[in-house]
Amino acid sequence: MKSLLFFLKKLSEYKMQLLGGIALSLILTVASITLLSLSGWFITASALAGLTATSAVAFNYFIPAACIRFLALTRILSRYFDRVVNHDFTFKILSTLRVWFYQKLIPQAPAQLLTYRSGDLLNRIIHDINTLDHLYLNIASPLIIAFFIVVSVTLFIGHFSLSLSVWIIIALLTSMISIPLFIFKKSLAIGSRIQQATSDLRTQTIDFMQGFLDVLLFTKKENRLDFIFNANANLTSAQKLSAQQKAITLSLMQLLSGFTVWFSLLLGIPLVINHTITGAVLTMIILLLIVSYEQLLSLPTAFLALGKTKQAADRLLWIAHKTPSVIFPEQSITVKQYSIAFENVLFSYPNAILPTAKNISFHIPQQSIFAIGGDSGSGKTTLLHLIARIWDPTVGKISIGNDSLPHFSENDLRNTISYVTQQVHIFNASVRDNITLMQNGYSDDHLFSVLEKMDLAHHIKNLPDGLDTEMGEFGKNFSGGQIRRIAIARALLANTPIILLDEPSTGLDTLLFEKIWKNCEADFHHKTIVIATHDLNLLSKATNRFLLH
Repeated sequence: MKSLLFFLKKLSEYKMQLLGGIALSLILTVASITLLSLSGWFITASALAGLTATSAVAFNYFIPAACIRFLALTRILSRYFDRVVNHDFTFKILSTLRVWFYQKLIPQAPAQLLTYRSGDLLNRIIHDINTLDHLYLNIASPLIIAFFIVVSVTLFIGHFSLSLSVWIIIALLTSMISIPLFIFKKSLAIGSRIQQATSDLRTQTIDFMQGFLDVLLFTKKENRLDFIFNANANLTSAQKLSAQQKAITLSLMQLLSGFTVWFSLLLGIPLVINHTITGAVLTMIILLLIVSYEQLLSLPTAFLALGKTKQAADRLLWIAHKTPSVIFPEQSITVKQYSIAFENVLFSYPNAILPTAKNISFHIPQQSIFAIGGDSGSGKTTLLHLIARIWDPTVGKISIGNDSLPHFSENDLRNTISYVTQQVHIFNASVRDNITLMQNGYSDDHLFSVLEKMDLAHHIKNLPDGLDTEMGEFGKNFSGGQIRRIAIARALLANTPIILLDEPSTGLDTLLFEKIWKNCEADFHHKTIVIATHDLNLLSKATNRFLLH
């Protein structure tokens, strides 16, 4: 339950709104209970008063009638403001939790995010955080109201009959404690199953949609759809169990309610006969019990929601409490030269048996073109990851100039290095936004001059919307070679002193790449260029080389 306590503490950030919401919920509860019980007393007392002319004249109809109208109006207004305040509070909490989760997630990017499935991560960001709205609306608030009802109803009935109040507090506490305990363990298991099944279904669906073309071309899509159908069947089965548990607990609560009312009548009727209480008061007490149990019906629902909420909290904290693989200092440093040095570097990926890079030492002079060659899987991309500080070496040291990489703040390092990866991400945005990465201050002429070097300017100018043409999700409106060139254009536009290029010739024919390389030679002359490639032609263009085996 520590995970739930962690998120309950988050509610205190809106302490005044939280207290206001609880107060409105209590006012609504009091108005609802008092309205029905007072109405029952008023009708019964009026009927009894009308039996004789003397009692009819003496009976005060006006004050109870005014109280009933007041309670009805209070109930309407409190219900409205209860919904407004509590839902606004819930939306603020969800917003706060999403910001908090992103703040915990960003330091883990990109290294640790590579270990998560995108569908599962999306499910945590959306569904798991949405589930936490149960924590206040469906768990904390009903428990507070239930405790208030038990205490206030018992004290009120004790004013008329101590023996009756003792029985009623036993009955209310039994209902409040026994049924939640009966479903507690089952609710945790079922809730956990629902959350996991929801995550599996979302992950399978997203994977299917993202890889739909490959599935369509290479397999029968029905085979892949079976995974989605199975995930959906698991979710439906878990939800069915939850619905059954809810039906059982609500039935038990109704049964206890009926038994409590019946036994209260057995105890109350002799009190009326003995003139300890009046018939109108007994009617009021019975209706008070009925409406109190109606309010307590939210308790089983609260405990059924507990399982889902706890599982959601656990899943979020599992990611949020992970230590980032790379921690950057806050202070900035001044870099005077941009050579790169590896000193006895060894690196192993988490859970890997053998190291990917071992005893790596080399020096990359400033403003040179350095190529890292080797077969596929030899660790070329890993070395670029280490320079970009996506990972830190397990052993050894990497420096830029005279400063070790861990001394760079994140802003300093990102302003020093541009990295063109093998798998380029294209946003579902315009060509302009994808080249500038949504940064302002670049003129169209400047953008086209960079695109000209990529042999893309003519193509982009001929598009209907030019630079404002939408590239589509993952760049689906552009070819792989065009996407590769846009990625290189990003690096040139960023104008950092170091550029890392991972297999830059992939998807480009030899003549086109030669043209692009020639166009960029003047820019490369003033930068430190590090290339990972198995292309022998590209290796020959480097001034220095390092071969992995």
